[in-house]
Amino acid sequence: MKKLLFALAFTFLSGISGLAQENNFFSQTEIGPMLGRVKVWDDSHDLRVNFSLESFNGVKVKPNHAVGILLGINSYPDIKLMPIAFGWRGYKENGKRTSPYAGIDLGYASAWLEKRTANEWSEQWHEGGFMFSPSLGIKRNSKNSKRAYTWSLGYKRQYAFFYDGMKSGTGSLSNIGESSLPPGFISVREESYVFNSLLIKWGIAF
Repeated sequence: MKKLLFALAFTFLSGISGLAQENNFFSQTEIGPMLGRVKVWDDSHDLRVNFSLESFNGVKVKPNHAVGILLGINSYPDIKLMPIAFGWRGYKENGKRTSPYAGIDLGYASAWLEKRTANEWSEQWHEGGFMFSPSLGIKRNSKNSKRAYTWSLGYKRQYAFFYDGMKSGTGSLSNIGESSLPPGFISVREESYVFNSLLIKWGIAF
């Protein structure tokens, strides 16, 4: 599934350059904190503050609507994920410099930045997963209308996984079905995580 998503995203981005020559290109880059909760050793929850940098690039399908691809980096406790998602941006132009806008991003986040560690007996690695993120905000055009500044609040639901695998020859028990085990492993322990975050974003759009 994720290979298909990356292939479709590459195909879409390859076609944007031609449309950009017709002034249909739209780009928005946003940065800001992600606020959420994280469970600590005594099963209580602490506030977590993480970091998000994302860039949306696409084409205008109508004067106030754009669809495209979102790429970025999101930091979470002990893991960094790189989202790639299909997105939509909609603006309600009212003839003034300041107007409301909304956005939705739906896709997958990769754990490419996380190192895979291994020794003679075991191997540990991370994987990303599904992500969903709607947002609402305001856009203020520059005086010459060549760019705009954006401020928004958003929500992000992000899945991630940690795997601890025992290699062949080190035991005989399996935590998941033998047919599902990667080659060379006799057992794999899986931990799954769901990050729910409030996003506060500042950005610039062209």
